[in-house]
Amino acid sequence: AKATGLPEDLYHDLVAKAEQAIKTSLRQRPVNVKDAVVKERGFKTLRQRSVEVSEFSYRPVACEHDYRVVVVRKNISIE
Repeated sequence: AKATGLPEDLYHDLVAKAEQAIKTSLRQRPVNVKDAVVKERGFKTLRQRSVEVSEFSYRPVACEHDYRVVVVRKNISIE
């Protein structure tokens, strides 16, 4: 309930960092056969468009210190 009640301005986009820099040239990607099969059979495709994160502190009744709660919200489109 606390996560859904957070104001929109507290959320920000999650920026994923690369583990290391790529030192070689990019390869040519193969044809995606799975997408064609999914469309042919009429299934829905779920695609992640963006990820937003926010955080807040939470203290349970019986505890003496606060906990940091990180909330992840994903924007998923249905095709």
